[in-house]
Formats: sequence, structure tokens, C-alpha cells
Amino acid sequence: MPPPQLYTARPQNAGTATRRINVFSITKGLVRGSKPVVLTVAVVSAMSVGGTAYATKFITGADIRDGSITASDLSRATKASLHGDRGVKGLRGLKGLQGANGGEGAIGAKGATGLTGATGATGATGATGATGSTGTAGTPGTAGTNGTNGTNGINGTNGANGTVTPLSATAASVTLPTSATPTNVLTLTVPAGKYIVLGKTQLSNTGAADTVTCTLKAGATTMDTSLIRGLPALASAAVSLQAVTPVLVGSTVLNVDCTVTTAGGFASANSLIAIPTA
Repeated sequence: MPPPQLYTARPQNAGTATRRINVFSITKGLVRGSKPVVLTVAVVSAMSVGGTAYATKFITGADIRDGSITASDLSRATKASLHGDRGVKGLRGLKGLQGANGGEGAIGAKGATGLTGATGATGATGATGATGSTGTAGTPGTAGTNGTNGTNGINGTNGANGTVTPLSATAASVTLPTSATPTNVLTLTVPAGKYIVLGKTQLSNTGAADTVTCTLKAGATTMDTSLIRGLPALASAAVSLQAVTPVLVGSTVLNVDCTVTTAGGFASANSLIAIPTA
């Protein structure tokens, strides 16, 4: 228990004597709830000049002036005991009513002038103006004088008759294998121009009856075709080809090609003639 605190007080009828009052700190006489708080204070001591005397008196709420005891007069333990348990959190209140609409605001300042609009489309073309008056016709010019006829020239000398030289190629014998790809029998290269072309070959069959097809070409263009169907076994047949070429531009190769479908054979006595023509 802490030592008592001493307070000195002078009585109303005091002379030279002095009383010393020993006041103990407030005890743990606190009761929580609806009961009032009771403070128990021990007042000790009245001392005279010739000696010391002690007296004890209990101080009640009637002896304490209202508002004279503050929180600083209480101990920490006493102040801590004054706090009750925290209550349950209350329910959330209802949403308040919507406030009235505010008054109409003042008219705002005039805005800045807007940008200039885009240029409008070009208007339609106006109507054609009236025709102007006809001008005065000019004066006809003077006719010129005819010139003198020139002297007739001397007849020229007739030129020598030109010579036509045909181009030709020959081949003795060419083997014709059985194949779907044509076999070249004879080739002749001619310069630019237009030609009458004559081709000839002698076909000989060395096996069973066969079908033979021969063509005359100017480059990749086929000009004439000869077909022998059912050539007898070990038989021979002459084939002739002829055509007039178109106007050939630049050097062109003339070809005679033959295709044998069943049995092999030969193409012999081959010739190819190209005669220039206008």
C-alpha cells in the first residue's frame, strides 16, 4: 500500500493550533453498472501545539463539492476500471431523402465565334450566250497563172530477168521406231520470205500391219499431214506432202516428222524442196 498523503487545513475557529489531515488515495470501491460510485477516504489527524492527536472520519458524497474531483485525482487503475465493455455495433440508418433541386444557375458568358465553314461546291454552268452578228465576207483573191508543162523523160532500159533458186534437202534412210513421239525424217532451214514447199518419203514396214502418220511443219506450225492406216506387213508406200508457207519472219526450220504406232520401219528416199514465191 502506498504511504499516506498529508494535507494541511486550517479550521474555521482556528487559533494558533494547526490540524494535519492524512488523506489516503481513493480505494477500489467502484461498482460497475447502474449502482453509484462510493468513495471511501480516511481522514486522519488533528494536531495541536502541545501534542499530536489522531482522529478518523469517513468522507461521503455529501462532503465533496460537485465538480471538485477531476480525472487527474484518480489513479490509473481506477480510471481503467471506469471503462465498460464495448457495446454491439448499431444497425445502419436509413438512406436520407433526396434534397430539393437547386435554383437555376446564371446564364454563362457568350462562347467564342466558330470556325469558318468549308467553301461551297461550284455552281452549275450558265446558259450559252446569244450568237454574235455575222462578219463581212472577205474579198476573193486573184487566180494564179498556170505553169508550163515539163518535158517528158526518156524511157529506162528493161532489167534482166530474175532467177528463182529453190532450196532443198535430202536423206537416204531413217529408222522409224514404234513410239508416240514423232521421229524427224528431214530438216531444211530457209531465210525470211514465202515458199512453196514439197516433201516426199518412202515408208517400209518391217513387222505386222501398222498405221503411220507424217507431218510437214514450218517451225511449230503444222502445214500438211499424211496418214497411212493398215500398212501391210513388209510392205512399202510413198508419202507426199506439200504446202505454201505464210510470210516467214527471219530464219525458219522446215521439218518432215513421222510416227509409227505398232511395228517399226524405215523412211527412205527422203526429199524436201522450198521454192521462193512472191
